Amino acid sequence: MKNKNYITKYLIIILPLLFINLNAQDQVDPLEKETVAEEATAEAEEAESTEAATEEVDEIEELAVKEELGFSFGFAGSVGLINGTYITNTPIGGSLVINTPWGFKIGNALDFGISLTVGSYNGEGNNEPLNALLYGIGGNLTLVNLVFAEGHAGQIGEGPGIRGFAGVSLEYLMKKGLNLPVNILVGGEGFFLTKADELTGNSTYWGGLGIRLDYDF
Repeated sequence: MKNKNYITKYLIIILPLLFINLNAQDQVDPLEKETVAEEATAEAEEAESTEAATEEVDEIEELAVKEELGFSFGFAGSVGLINGTYITNTPIGGSLVINTPWGFKIGNALDFGISLTVGSYNGEGNNEPLNALLYGIGGNLTLVNLVFAEGHAGQIGEGPGIRGFAGVSLEYLMKKGLNLPVNILVGGEGFFLTKADELTGNSTYWGGLGIRLDYDF
């Protein structure tokens, strides 16, 4: 009988303590869950911030490299529309233009840059094949990244000659609008030869519509 009384008293003491403990756990768990969730969110935000900062640094380094190099390759092709009397079939061909980072500004809106060119054009002169190789050095003028003009002096055909190209640059649309690393230039391209071939030594000219694709690196 005494044992039963002891057990009863023991249960009367222990059971309330158990209920108090369970109730305390129920109150603490949500707080712990909320704390864990906040810590996980903070860690995720920190990871995203670190990743964004890394990407920004990479972009800055990439831009710095581009600014340090400053070169661009451009391939210009043209279809002849007019020519001198010596030419019986207007030459068609293309030129590789290498723009260098060397140059200077003229005023606030005009840029001058030094460039090189090499090319090949095939046609006919006096109904004979006319194969004119081109290589020269010159420069280009660009007005507010829109209107451009360039000229190269060097060898065209069998003697000294001049190449000219002028028109409109689509740099703002291609690079700013479409975010592409290329530029397209459209305009008129002309050539003057002091000596078209070894046989006759005639001077002549031709010109036509030209288009060029530039790639910066």
